[in-house]
Amino acid sequence: MRSWSVRSFAVLSASAGVTALPAVAPAQQPSVLPGITVRGATLAAPRAVAASTPGAAAGAEATPAETTAETGGGDGVAAYTVGNAVTVITGEELRRQQVRQVGDALRSLPGVSVSRSGSFGSLTDVRIRGAETNHTLVLIDGIEANATTNGGFDFSDLSADNIERIEVIRGPMSGIYGSNAVGGVINIITRRGQGPLALTLQTEAGSLATKDMSARLAGGNDRANLSVAYHWRETNGFNIAPQGSEDDGMRLGSFSLRGGFKPFENVNVDVSLRHIDKRAERDGFGDPSAPFGSIAASFDEASFLRDKIFLAGTTVRWDTLDGKLTHEFRATHNDTSLADKSPFFRTLSLSAADTFAYLATYRLDTPAIWGKHSLTALIESGDEQFTPKGDLTDGIERGRERMSYAAEWRGELANALFLTAGVRRDDNNTFDDFTTWRLAASLKVPGSLWRPHASVGTAVKVPTMFEQFGSIPLFFTPNPGLQPEESLGWDAGIEYTFAGGKAVLDVTYFNSRLENKIDGFFFLPNGTFTAVNVPGTSTREGLEVAGRFKLLSNVGLGLSYTYLDAREPNGSREQRRPPHMARADLDYSFAGGRGTARLSTVYNGEIIDKAPYEIGTFINRPQTVGDYWVVNAATSYKLQPGVELFARVENLLDARYQEVYGYEASPITAFAGLKLTFGGRDGIGGTWAK
Repeated sequence: MRSWSVRSFAVLSASAGVTALPAVAPAQQPSVLPGITVRGATLAAPRAVAASTPGAAAGAEATPAETTAETGGGDGVAAYTVGNAVTVITGEELRRQQVRQVGDALRSLPGVSVSRSGSFGSLTDVRIRGAETNHTLVLIDGIEANATTNGGFDFSDLSADNIERIEVIRGPMSGIYGSNAVGGVINIITRRGQGPLALTLQTEAGSLATKDMSARLAGGNDRANLSVAYHWRETNGFNIAPQGSEDDGMRLGSFSLRGGFKPFENVNVDVSLRHIDKRAERDGFGDPSAPFGSIAASFDEASFLRDKIFLAGTTVRWDTLDGKLTHEFRATHNDTSLADKSPFFRTLSLSAADTFAYLATYRLDTPAIWGKHSLTALIESGDEQFTPKGDLTDGIERGRERMSYAAEWRGELANALFLTAGVRRDDNNTFDDFTTWRLAASLKVPGSLWRPHASVGTAVKVPTMFEQFGSIPLFFTPNPGLQPEESLGWDAGIEYTFAGGKAVLDVTYFNSRLENKIDGFFFLPNGTFTAVNVPGTSTREGLEVAGRFKLLSNVGLGLSYTYLDAREPNGSREQRRPPHMARADLDYSFAGGRGTARLSTVYNGEIIDKAPYEIGTFINRPQTVGDYWVVNAATSYKLQPGVELFARVENLLDARYQEVYGYEASPITAFAGLKLTFGGRDGIGGTWAK
């Protein structure tokens, strides 16, 4: 789907137009990943467990509470019980990779493609299994981060600092979440405070006049916890235009707070806040001084983007009936401001979304049939507002509302077969209501090295607020009659564990069909564009392969490969969908674990990009963007408790490539820094963690 927003108009008119495979193995294998949980793959509420583990070192990763397959605990359910294809990246793995933005951590995960329009602060799109960017639901501590303006999320806005884990759940998930979860869900969980109070300071400098600083104050016990963090990153950047010499810099500030307390033994209260402020310089697209009929590309221009995002959420979790019945009361708020300033005009989109929900999960055992079950029900209300502002819009606020109802059953039979069935109903006030559903199964046969898993479901993406209500006189006309996009998707795979649990390989086939695809570039007789539902079916199918191998006690290898065939209703390849993606990660630890090193290689196949057009016209001319390899290296070493040195090189071979047609990607860069921790068991003056 090509989705319109005020920003997309600004870029088009002023311009025109892995597995980052974790060092942990695929998330479905219990023997390789003991204790790993997945929160975003089920509707069921976890129990109101202790806020943190007493005596743990502040700043350490939260250890998931003891998890039973059917009920979950802490932050989710056991990963091997999930029928969906899932990948989990831990915070420890993020810090080993030394990625600074979440989009870079997601590159070439199975089924996941990432495309950035130039420099570090430029628009960064993430697609799952060939679905559109706004078909990926992004949750941060349970708060939907997608903007209501265009339904998408720009991953250049999201710092990787202070994250506990990232869950990528692939496949249709509207049966739980409603709109946006067509390709899948990216569920991001930030770090809790744990153990004695500790302060962590980190600083980094390197190529392109880059400066990076972060601070985190955290602590907690079994009654209360608090984590407060701030991350600042600034760089002069590089020239993203093929011609010219103007560098395109960025600055990104991110504040986050996560806290919780237990007013009563069976009640948890959790609060999460996040504020993001990004300013990124960009270039124009389609130099008007270029020869008539030449293919458009970016050119030096004094323009910039300014994104401001505020997310807030609170959850009250209450266990009753000796833990058999858990109640959850949720409230979330998303306030997003997207601005674009060029020498010619300014655009500004203001959007907000509020949700209020009640959820209940009841757990029961049926020993007569060797079964354990959980039943969950949800009722949720939501409202969205959208206000287009700037030089070319009317400044009128629009709104829409919905009521949602969902139910889910999860069952465990003979501690071997794990089943999930769910259904959701969304009642909307601006377009037709819809019902979505999902089924999933995982079979862990005792004593077997094989674990089959499968899922099937329907998904929906509602029209964006801009497509329905946005208006740019003389250029874009809204279409209030748009209907939601509808998808049916399924996958089936098998996971094989061998070499005594030191090697895991997972192969999954996926297939989906999308109806009512929305195209935002339909030309009207009055000379403006609008969005329409396109007749026909878009098809996406492919194969995901993920493997992890423990070569030695201190050496690990991760491999992944994705094949994707994504087609428009007319049979042509969909834009910016690489048919082949691959990644390899080699990890090495030394000096008793005090030192780590990683070498990563990412491959992105050739894509078709339809954004270019001929200068002097608006005729789109599909262009081929070549494939590329990128090699990154990172290392760190702890001099003593609380003192750590680190360094990395990105694009080690200085490859010249583009992720999006007309925008150059980063050259070779190098960075180094220092991390200090004060307080806690592992702080300066402490002892090594055992």
